[in-house]
Amino acid sequence: MSKDTGRKIPRNIVVLGIVSLLTDAASEMIYPLVPVFVAALGSGAVILGVIEGVAETTAAFLKLFSGALSDRLRRRKLLVAVGYTVSSLVRPLTGVVSAAWHIVLVRMTDRVGKGIRTAPRDALIAASADKDGRGRAFGFHRAMDHAGAVLGPLLAVLAMIVLVLGFGMTDTTGVLRRTFLLAAVPGLMAVAAVWGLVRENTADLSPAVKRSFSLRPFGRNFTAYLAVLFLFTLGNSSDAFLLFRVQEAARSGGGLAPRFSGLPLLGDMLGRLSDPAAAEMLAGVLFLSLIWSFFHVIKVVFSTPLAGWSDTLGRKRVIVTGWMIYAAVYLGFAFLDRLPGNLQVAATLALFAVYALFYAFTEGAEKALVADLVGPDLRGSAFGLYNFAIGLGALPASLIFGLIYQKAGAAAAFGTGAGLAFVSMVLLAVFVREKQKT
Repeated sequence: MSKDTGRKIPRNIVVLGIVSLLTDAASEMIYPLVPVFVAALGSGAVILGVIEGVAETTAAFLKLFSGALSDRLRRRKLLVAVGYTVSSLVRPLTGVVSAAWHIVLVRMTDRVGKGIRTAPRDALIAASADKDGRGRAFGFHRAMDHAGAVLGPLLAVLAMIVLVLGFGMTDTTGVLRRTFLLAAVPGLMAVAAVWGLVRENTADLSPAVKRSFSLRPFGRNFTAYLAVLFLFTLGNSSDAFLLFRVQEAARSGGGLAPRFSGLPLLGDMLGRLSDPAAAEMLAGVLFLSLIWSFFHVIKVVFSTPLAGWSDTLGRKRVIVTGWMIYAAVYLGFAFLDRLPGNLQVAATLALFAVYALFYAFTEGAEKALVADLVGPDLRGSAFGLYNFAIGLGALPASLIFGLIYQKAGAAAAFGTGAGLAFVSMVLLAVFVREKQKT
């Protein structure tokens, strides 16, 4: 397949975008509800940090090897398809766990699939796009991924409405479990699409050459980029903590159930529950799902154009802007509970909207910079190293954040993340050089 130029998105990238949309819809039927589910199973911030940290670090190690393997095998689609299949089959098993630590195993296996597919998929995207349109191509792919994250929570809310109002279920934990199991449907659709519609593209690769594992072929500039990304990731804990923080702030502000009780449909659902604690839990589930969907609407709208800016304004400038937004939002979440209860919902919406811009500025631009800094024969390995550096920082980031959160409070935890983001901005600007356009 030839590479398309201009503003047209190549077919292979469109198909991979659809696969990501379906996969993320399945994932996001579950992910934003995990903090509530963990709490219902009797655990809190520390176990949440373990779940997210172990999951992302597992994925990181596999991304490192799968990227290099795709360069050596010259078969990227196979690894992409296997990865999506593993995740789609395992993820819904969250609905059958009986203890919070069981979620660690499910999430870890889910991330095994992600680790297998991510680096080969990113190399496939880079190979399918013209070099002057990589930022836009990666931005489009992220936008489709985020579109799935809009759809997923809405599907979860729809499933809960049907289960409560249609089937008369009043056990909130049972409603969550069945919602998680239903996530198998979009996941299996994604598996069918990737196996049947994605095309292999290794036209930019030279004949296979055996390589020893070394950072030397990538150069000092790329290595410096990885080091800065690792530092930033140490302050970039799982977004599950943001949802946990929203739920905590809502409880301190008088709870969500009274605010939802007058709304059509949602109020009817809450009215079916005689236990105030169960009603508050369900209100939290509904609120987090809707917030998460709203959050990704912003990503969908802005990911393609803002990542496209990096094609003309420069990758570093766009990435630093995103990291500045990240630091500001983390400071905002640090003091969320200082607001009056009636302002917390509005502040939450505003913070999540601005936080979405951090992703829109950085996700596509960061990956486009990876493709810029290395040659085609090393791109699978380079994307593996990129994802490895991020994932390697994910476990300590989430564990440290969870411990600081529990011992010193939210302000200290979020403040630490903001501080590391600021230091990373300075280091990126000083030590990483962009290749000049020819």
